[in-house]
Amino acid sequence: MIRKLLSLIARQRWLRKMAMSTPILRDMAWSFVAGESQEEGFDAVRTLNARGIAGTMNFIGTHVRDPQEAVRAADTAIKCLVRIQATGLNTHLSLKLTQIGLDIDQGLCRRELGRVLATASACGNFVRIDMEESAYTEETLRIFEEVHAQYPDSVGIVLQSYLKRNPADLERVMALGAGVRIVKGGYWESSVVAFRKKAEVDAAFLRDVENLILRGKSPAIATHDPVVMERAIALAETAGIDKTAFEFQVLYGVGEDLVESLLQRGLKVRSYVPYGTHWYEYVLGCVRRDPGRVFRSIRPGSASRMEEHRPVSAGTSERLP
Repeated sequence: MIRKLLSLIARQRWLRKMAMSTPILRDMAWSFVAGESQEEGFDAVRTLNARGIAGTMNFIGTHVRDPQEAVRAADTAIKCLVRIQATGLNTHLSLKLTQIGLDIDQGLCRRELGRVLATASACGNFVRIDMEESAYTEETLRIFEEVHAQYPDSVGIVLQSYLKRNPADLERVMALGAGVRIVKGGYWESSVVAFRKKAEVDAAFLRDVENLILRGKSPAIATHDPVVMERAIALAETAGIDKTAFEFQVLYGVGEDLVESLLQRGLKVRSYVPYGTHWYEYVLGCVRRDPGRVFRSIRPGSASRMEEHRPVSAGTSERLP
């Protein structure tokens, strides 16, 4: 019910405009979002790298309806990749296909994705295609298969364990030798296509994690669940798999104590670092996936500290799709 309600709220423009000026929501945002500018995203990654944590930068945006905005989003990704190479930071990118035109025209999306991946390849970097709602799963996988054939070392995919189709999708992607980030999934979905009970989702996720650890290429396990983490670590040890052959991926600003414990054990950790003016929907997405963990992780006063360095962007909410 919470997921469905928050999904509906996210689409209401007047609520977005009001919420983005509300102190408590801005305080929440700056606990989990690096900032509104690319510079703030790079500052966050620089701090993470100093602690031994890799990054995956995400310029927040989804379901773009304007072709020019889709091109601008691809341009932003390209500039980011070039700058990563120049700075030498340890980070790659995550990208949603609806941000670069999938809702507008597949040809546009393919062209813009091709431009981004050509740059990633030239810069020796990597782009992870985020998975979105189940209505986009097959389309996203087909496009991924096409671009992976051309850029096998520069692109990976995200798969969602709560989707009932995911075991077949995971086999399909592993057969390509492609890198997978596995997540539980957080969109509101019908019980026809997705598991809805927590026990079922947890079981599906653990099954996929085990499959990836034993058979996958460079598995990326996106979780803050210590039970899943320990199971993955133990399975790798039993199978004689080096602990550097896989990584745990976490959300920026969440589970700091857990992250530190992983680092102390010599395990690889990568943080998902979102930035941009469309932070409202990202924060609601975090709450939708795990409200308890989000509210426990809020850093008091973070909004006021962020506002000392940057003014609020004028008219931001009006540009949200």
